[in-house]
Amino acid sequence: MKVLLTIPRSNAIPGIATYPHVGIAYLAGALNLRSIEVRIFDMRLDTESDLIDIIRSFQPDLVGVTAFSQGYQYAYEIIEITKSLGNYPVVIGGPHVSAILGKVLDDTKADFAVKQEGEETCLELLNAIKKGKESFRDINGLIWRNGKKIVENPNRPPLLNLDDLPFPAYDSFELERYVWWDLKRLPILTSRGCPYSCIYCSIKLSLGSQFRARSPDNVVEEIEYWYKKGWTTFSINDDCFNLDMNRAKKICDLILERKLKINFSLYNGIRADRVDEDLLYKMKQSGCVMVQYGLESGNDQVLKMIKKGITVKKVVDAVNLTNKVGLNNVVNFIIGHPSETYEKAMDSLRLAQDIPSSYVCVYNLVPYPGTDLFEWIKNNGTFNYPLEEYLKNVSYGEKTPIFETKDFSTKERQKILEKGFLLHRKKLLQFRFGRIKGFLMYLLIGKSDFLWNSALQIYESYIPSITNMVKKKLYRKLCNIVA
Repeated sequence: MKVLLTIPRSNAIPGIATYPHVGIAYLAGALNLRSIEVRIFDMRLDTESDLIDIIRSFQPDLVGVTAFSQGYQYAYEIIEITKSLGNYPVVIGGPHVSAILGKVLDDTKADFAVKQEGEETCLELLNAIKKGKESFRDINGLIWRNGKKIVENPNRPPLLNLDDLPFPAYDSFELERYVWWDLKRLPILTSRGCPYSCIYCSIKLSLGSQFRARSPDNVVEEIEYWYKKGWTTFSINDDCFNLDMNRAKKICDLILERKLKINFSLYNGIRADRVDEDLLYKMKQSGCVMVQYGLESGNDQVLKMIKKGITVKKVVDAVNLTNKVGLNNVVNFIIGHPSETYEKAMDSLRLAQDIPSSYVCVYNLVPYPGTDLFEWIKNNGTFNYPLEEYLKNVSYGEKTPIFETKDFSTKERQKILEKGFLLHRKKLLQFRFGRIKGFLMYLLIGKSDFLWNSALQIYESYIPSITNMVKKKLYRKLCNIVA
């Protein structure tokens, strides 16, 4: 059978994508293992006409579309295009499906939807299609159309032994087209699921609340596989990398034992209450160059309200310990939590100003469907956007709040966000370029949204692309000289 896996476009620069999609890479790996022919099409890199061409030429037996809630309309566009070309079966998966469930089939012409983890569900779906089945009731994790009725099957139990999964099939992507190709950098996922109860987080909807971890040997084998191919930088994108501190330490030990000269970062954040000096030291020795802590608020009352399960002091202690071992670190703050007021939000900004981290990040709170936060806002706040529209365009970096409450108005929230974004820019520039040069650059570009966003896009997207182009030209010239 033939499967086309598609990744929607985003609001980023057309033709630019940072790195391959991890979830699609895992799914492709599982399908490849069963000798299913897989093609991957990334709309972040190509156009609508390219999508039409590959569907017509490849003639897939199933088209898969992944969807995040933020920017979900781009996934819907792929479904619409596919269905306009013929009777191609379409399945949609990803976090957005786990958030809104059967509604995704109400909203689109997709034939199937996969909730939560998709590897086994998709394999069973393909087998049923191959056999010509008309009923799909026995496939756990599937949502499907039975005539005009939408049927939601029971959830599939979570995958317990992640070592049984093949490595993500990044080889199936056109890796040289991604920005991280120039940096020889790839994402790594070493665990799934999160046992914590943060009310704003949608992870438990798609990956569950049961923490499941790959073994240290399995993780380092994947790193070594790519290391031997010349990849030296990795981003660990776990939600709970250090929940099992001994496992995290063992991963670091194995990297050192196998003499892998790599760099890795944990920008997705780790728990500040699950670190000690030994772990942080091992991380630094094995190549960690940056760790991020999710504090989210500088007010302990707010932290209790959002069920973060942590205190301000614990994060400050973790930052001090991280500095002690000489490891760069970032602290994240989110503006707009339930029970937050202007003054409580100012607690976050005051702490963000004073905390001795390398820099800080400040985000606009985005409520995702299916989360406790979303339900709280419906009962206690007022959305500033229609519920059907707000996820299409808003982002963590927007100055306009998505909702307001009687205790924290839109105007107050916007004022705090503006202060927070400027603080982030100043601290980031000072970290990257030094205290004085960074401050001068902040005065030059940091206070202007237009200049900042333009510089950021150039730095993150065009600079690596230009560098790669120059490298290729120099290589060709060298080949001509040698010849």
